[in-house]
Amino acid sequence: MTCDTLHVLTARSIINLTNEQIGIGKNSMKRFEDKVIFLTGAATGIGEATAKRMASEGASLYIVDVAEEELENTAEACRHLGAEVTARICDVANEEDVSNSIKETINLFGRVNVVANIAGIQTWHHTSDHPTSDFERTLAVNLTGTFLVCREAIPYLLQTQGSIVNVSSTTALAGIPYSAAYAASKAGVLALTKSLAVEYAKKGLQVNCVNPGGIKTAMTRMPPIDDIDMDLLLRQNPLSSFVAPDAVAGLIAYLASDEGRHVNGEHVRIDGAALA
Repeated sequence: MTCDTLHVLTARSIINLTNEQIGIGKNSMKRFEDKVIFLTGAATGIGEATAKRMASEGASLYIVDVAEEELENTAEACRHLGAEVTARICDVANEEDVSNSIKETINLFGRVNVVANIAGIQTWHHTSDHPTSDFERTLAVNLTGTFLVCREAIPYLLQTQGSIVNVSSTTALAGIPYSAAYAASKAGVLALTKSLAVEYAKKGLQVNCVNPGGIKTAMTRMPPIDDIDMDLLLRQNPLSSFVAPDAVAGLIAYLASDEGRHVNGEHVRIDGAALA
C-alpha cells in the first residue's frame, strides 16, 4: 500500500481508493453538485461528518435526527460550507415521520439522488438481563428505521438512478458481548442492503453498506455495566488506532458518488484490520 492509495478489502473484491476519494487530505472535489442527499443521524458522529463531507462537495441536504440542538449545529456548519440545507426532527422508527420527511424532501428539492442511513443507537446489557423493550427499540431504530427510509425513498431514487448507503457495523460480521441487540440489528442492515441491491440493480438503483469499527464516536465508550470481561470486549479493536468519523464519511461519499457506481450490493469494512 502506497501513501496515497488505500486498498479496501471487501467480501469479493478489492477497491482502490485514493486519499482524496475517501476524504484524507485536501478535498477539492464537487462530486455532489446538483445532487440532493437525504441523510439520517446527522446530529453527531458519522452522520455529522458525512453531512459536512457531502456539503463540502456541493450537495443539497435534507438531514434528520432526534437531537434538535446538535442537528441544527450540523446544519449551520453545512450552510457555512455553501450547502442548501433543510434540517428536521425525525424519529426513523416512526413510519409517519419518515414518510413526511421523504415527501418534504421531494416537495422542496424536486428529487433525491442519495440516501445515507446513518441513524443508530446502541445500549449495553448482559444478555440474560436485557429488557425486551430495549431490544425492540434498538431494532426499531437501527433496522426498521433503515427499512422505512429505503421503502419510502426507493420510488424517487429509481427516477434519478440513485444510491443508498447504509451504515452497518463490524458487529454484523463477528460477535460482540453485551450488545446483542445492536449486533442483530446491524446484521439485519447488511442483509437488507444485499436484498435491495439484488432486487433493484437492473432498475438502476445502487445499494451498499459500510461496516465501521474502531471509530471515535459515543458508541465506542466503555459500556456502563458491571462485571465486564475486557478480553471479550477488545476482540474487535483495530490493530492500528481508532480514527475519527471523517474516515467513514469519506468512504460513504465514495460509494454514493459516480466513481463508486459499479460497486453494488457490497459491504465494506473500515476497521483498522480488526477483522482481517
